[in-house]
Amino acid sequence: MDADVTRKFITDHKIVALKADKTKDSPEIDALLVKLGNRAKAIPFYAIYPAGQPDKPIVLDGVFGPGRIIKALEQAVGKSSSQESVTVPTETGESGGG
Repeated sequence: MDADVTRKFITDHKIVALKADKTKDSPEIDALLVKLGNRAKAIPFYAIYPAGQPDKPIVLDGVFGPGRIIKALEQAVGKSSSQESVTVPTETGESGGG
């Protein structure tokens, strides 16, 4: 999630990014992970809450490139595939969906 393109998208769209610290045991974080459908409480895990829809988070888990997170963020801010989209470089240097 620390890719420059992701940070730029978050800044450009005034998205508030929060990070839960699981360095130490946290029953509160574990309970939220389970509530979001992550019964194993595994990380990394992302929950994106679209404005006006706090009861419908977009959840992502596992390790992936910036393209997947950008696609979810675009969905959260209401961009459709017909609107201008962010081009994300792939690991091979080509442009793509990540």
